Amino acid sequence: MRNGALDLVNVLKAGYSFNRIRQFSFVVEYVYLAFLCILIIKRYQPHGMDFGLYSPLIMDISIALLYSIVLYYSGREKEPSTFELVMRFLYLFIAAKLMVETGNPSVQIIITMPTVIMALRYSIKYTLLTAFMTSFLILINLKIFEQFQLDYIFIYISFIWVIGLLVNTSMEVERQMQEERLKLQEREKLAAIGQMAAGIAHEVRNPLTTIKGFVQLLYKYNLMKDVTLQTSYLAMIDKEIDRMNDLLKDFLQFAKPNRPKLAMHNINYTVEDIAALLEAHCTSHCIKMEIDLNADMPNILCDYDQIKQVIMNITLNAIDAMQNSENKVFGLKTSFDQNNIYVSIEDTGSGMTEEQIRRIFDPFYTTKENGTGLGLSVCYSIIENHQGKIEVESKLNQGTEFKITIPRFN
Repeated sequence: MRNGALDLVNVLKAGYSFNRIRQFSFVVEYVYLAFLCILIIKRYQPHGMDFGLYSPLIMDISIALLYSIVLYYSGREKEPSTFELVMRFLYLFIAAKLMVETGNPSVQIIITMPTVIMALRYSIKYTLLTAFMTSFLILINLKIFEQFQLDYIFIYISFIWVIGLLVNTSMEVERQMQEERLKLQEREKLAAIGQMAAGIAHEVRNPLTTIKGFVQLLYKYNLMKDVTLQTSYLAMIDKEIDRMNDLLKDFLQFAKPNRPKLAMHNINYTVEDIAALLEAHCTSHCIKMEIDLNADMPNILCDYDQIKQVIMNITLNAIDAMQNSENKVFGLKTSFDQNNIYVSIEDTGSGMTEEQIRRIFDPFYTTKENGTGLGLSVCYSIIENHQGKIEVESKLNQGTEFKITIPRFN
């Protein structure tokens, strides 16, 4: 399922380009607005006002304020509001009038921007509407000021329509791709939910089957009043209930990890506590434990209990992996650099294949007979919530190394 999550991240990254294009349209808006403000001031050349304020400043602020209102409410929906269209056509009228009056090349450039903006954000009908309004306003103003030049106007208006249609065609392709990405995202979510549901059903069914079997045996042997068998079966039932409880607890922690309770701690103390707990276990299984702690290890902000859970879980997995190894060596090492602290957990166990490494953090994926497959998934979530990461290196029949990285400052 982690691979499904990675696919989902890729989907969101793919949609990032589409969102960047939409953000670029806002840059075009502000360039358009800046040019328009400058040209209005240059055209009308307002003077200072009696009460000490400079009227170009008032005009700029008014234009920017009104246009900012348009920007705030635009680009969020698939279709522009009536208010947005009215405001855009108002500014378009001003730009068209200035273009004809001044003959300024800058205005001839910015008069195309409203069509480009519409093409970047909305469907083709709004691009065509804006291109039509631009053409209409240019022609009306040319007629009013009697500056009609057929060849020039034909080329210029054709340019507005062509650039609008080209931009809109490109964006339509992007929009279709975005819709496909969203559909893929939904399929990934459903697949992940289905996989989790199947995993839970499988893991819960096994203890329930066992409990049902022992209940049937209890009913059978109850007639014989066999206290020893009853006690044994009840103990097994209790064990299976605890197993189900642990499964549900792990699943809830995976599905909704507890927020880390951050405090300043030294990872060396965590490793020492774990080593003390595991010393007797390692001795009884003929496992050599090697501890290498950096004496200058700095304190970091972390949740002591959660980090201890992660290291303990990975450590126990490492010990289990060495059950059939001839050379049983288990190592815990801490180190740090300017930005991060590191905890390395290394064993000389059975190692893993490439497929196992790829799926090691997937929920409900396990190679253990009685494992739930949630332990490492929970570990991954905990370290991720600490803004860190877990990396795995393993060679089949040679051993495995887990390297935990946690930032010193987060």
